[in-house]
Amino acid sequence: MIKSTLSPKTKIKTSLSLIFIVCALIAVGCAPASSSDGEWASGEPDVPASTPETPQTTTPLPEEETPEVPALPGLYFSFDPGTSRLANGPGKTWDGCEKSAIVRGGYDSDTKCGNGLVHPNYAEHLNRHFFGCVERAAADANYKQPERVFIRHWGTYVNRNARGSTSLSMHAYARAIDVVKFILYDRNGGTTQVSTHVRDFKGATAKFYNSFRQCWKESMPSACKPGQREYSGSIGIPGSALGGNSLHNDHIHLSFPFCAG
Repeated sequence: MIKSTLSPKTKIKTSLSLIFIVCALIAVGCAPASSSDGEWASGEPDVPASTPETPQTTTPLPEEETPEVPALPGLYFSFDPGTSRLANGPGKTWDGCEKSAIVRGGYDSDTKCGNGLVHPNYAEHLNRHFFGCVERAAADANYKQPERVFIRHWGTYVNRNARGSTSLSMHAYARAIDVVKFILYDRNGGTTQVSTHVRDFKGATAKFYNSFRQCWKESMPSACKPGQREYSGSIGIPGSALGGNSLHNDHIHLSFPFCAG
């Protein structure tokens, strides 16, 4: 047997040199990994706390389009996992473009979808009650029963005061959606468009409008009583069954008041 004539110190230096050479050649696992995932790594959308949601209108949704994926029972609105930190509380991202969802929507468009931000409790309430109220309103207006619906809206979360007031709007708490139009899709591919503008408040449209708002009011918990802020859950035009004001002559302000949770 041939014994090594290298001293222990020389052996250590030689071993370290070999390790350094191997690391340099393969360039893997020898330095701490860096990450640019940001908040997405924890499942939270990276939404600035003081920046209002900017509508995304990237995916076309023509009226004649047939869903590529059948609607999943129970998946009414699609919300991304996790929550965002907004200026006045938490928010969840509504993915208005999810093809498997029964309810989709987009900012100021009948044909393009986008995202929105709503309070987590509002998100849960929307999933439990919104589409049922659409079905009930459609039946009362003698429309064909919808299998899905597209919401044209004028915004969800935005950190601002209510118009003509020094108090924050429900939009500032991500507790309101301004609904401009309902586009109902029946099982045969037909569509029914229901405007919420005062000029269209007549006939079947008026029946749908009043029925939907009444249904939404009934979905509010018993903790919501007259005199509390937005206790009925919506504000509309003055001539409608539940009343309203002229600031809402062209949309339904659909809210989830503080009394609701």
